[in-house]
Amino acid sequence: MADQIQAQLASDCVHDFLCSGCDVSVLPIEAQYFCKDCPRYYCENCIDLHSQLFKKHVVLRRADRSDWPIAEVTLGYITQCEQHPEEKIKMFCKDHRKLCCIYCLHSDHRICKQVVRIEEASKVSHAKKDFQELSEKILAECEKINSQHIDMEKQLATLQSNYDETLVEIASFQKKMTTVVEKLGHRSTSELETMYTCIKGTCTNIIQLHTELHKRYKRVHKGIQSIQQDSEQLAFILCRKYDDLTKETDALYERKNNREINFRFQSEASMLQLLSELGSLGKIQTYRNNPNQVIKISESDRTEHDISDEDTYTATIIGICELADSQFIIADSSNKNAELLDHSLKMLSRQNFPSTPNQMCNVSAYSVAIIFDDCSLQFIRIINQRITVERIIQFKVCCSGIGYHNDHIYVTNARDIYHCHIARHSKKRKIALKDARKCAVSPDGTTIYVTNKKGNSCQTLKMAETVQSPSGEIELEIPDGVHVTANGQVLVCCRGSNEIVQLDSEGKQILARFGVSRTPRCVCLSKEKGMLLVGFSDSDQIHVFKTT
Repeated sequence: MADQIQAQLASDCVHDFLCSGCDVSVLPIEAQYFCKDCPRYYCENCIDLHSQLFKKHVVLRRADRSDWPIAEVTLGYITQCEQHPEEKIKMFCKDHRKLCCIYCLHSDHRICKQVVRIEEASKVSHAKKDFQELSEKILAECEKINSQHIDMEKQLATLQSNYDETLVEIASFQKKMTTVVEKLGHRSTSELETMYTCIKGTCTNIIQLHTELHKRYKRVHKGIQSIQQDSEQLAFILCRKYDDLTKETDALYERKNNREINFRFQSEASMLQLLSELGSLGKIQTYRNNPNQVIKISESDRTEHDISDEDTYTATIIGICELADSQFIIADSSNKNAELLDHSLKMLSRQNFPSTPNQMCNVSAYSVAIIFDDCSLQFIRIINQRITVERIIQFKVCCSGIGYHNDHIYVTNARDIYHCHIARHSKKRKIALKDARKCAVSPDGTTIYVTNKKGNSCQTLKMAETVQSPSGEIELEIPDGVHVTANGQVLVCCRGSNEIVQLDSEGKQILARFGVSRTPRCVCLSKEKGMLLVGFSDSDQIHVFKTT
């Protein structure tokens, strides 16, 4: 790839010296020789003919280039105005320190007081050393531009690859949604078919009974017409048969449960409403793949936002997640609730729970997952600025941590970390992880970070087909909440030292740390605003820091 780019850059070069015999051709040829007697420039091919005709002419090679005169191409470029290429540089504005042509003078420097001709401005002496340094600087800049060019070409290739992968992800998600809708449609169709078959069978049976009864009435009627009036026995039998037939007929008429039945489809309008409110299948986000870039904050740029309410206890905010439309959702373990906040962190709505939330993580642009102390995992969705419980999964053991990535969930308890697949309703693997506390997943889903409260550490686990044993560990002071930003930066709340600590992507080094005034429980870096939000134990305040 680099060789191709180098070749491309080389092909874009402008040669300083062109062969005088070839410069009128379609493809200009760089000169390799200069004849002082002609004076003209020649390429390898033209110099042979020149040497045969003019054997006594003095010819200089490229090694003697310092003795060559300035090439017309180079001279033309040097004296050419950048703004007006058809004009030559004639003036120099000392006020703006700008080279000017006639047009520049009239358009941009008419009121300037120190505009002099190039002849006057060039009288300032320049040492040979200055030109040598200038040459070195130019070469260094060329090398830098060349390097940046190569990097940008690589970035473009990566961008194209990432674009294609994202298209595949969108198509895959659309296919999943289509599959789910098709399943729902199949269930509705199956329900309709079952009801139709049942009612149709009943109606068919009644029609058959009608036919049978009609035949029996006809036989009784024929019998009445056939017997003699003086045959008392036959008359008695026919009367009794008629009585039995009327009883059966009356009973059939009373069976009205399947009469005048029609079907009506009552659609789930909330589904269409939800989809129409989403606007798209998901949010397209850009991020810089630099998980080890240090997040810099300033204590002087801190603002404090109060979320207190007269009807609640002092909050302990154990989770902050950013949603679409510059909204945030927080989880409060002291008051057993979740609150939806607007862009200025003012409450829009609240949802109370019967159990205490332990950790919360993002699921989509409009939904989060919360793990509770009653062994339940609840998926929460925002609909019309209201918090709605969408789904509940019950575990057999109490869990304290939750992480999510593309239908894969990771839950932790005091002994293990579980890797589950939501769509398949399956548990893929369990890894023993003593005293595991909270967890978070990297944006690409390849790494899981787990805090260990009693062991005072943060452990790093890699993903292959499923979660692997810890590959890294670093000691911290009572680590609790852990957050991975959209760029992959790892932030850990340390309750023992009242700090937010940034780790490298491998979870083996501390890249930065900054102190906070209270005991931190959760942290969130806003993708939209670039702000760092911190929630605390026993505090109704959220601290917001500007980042750089």
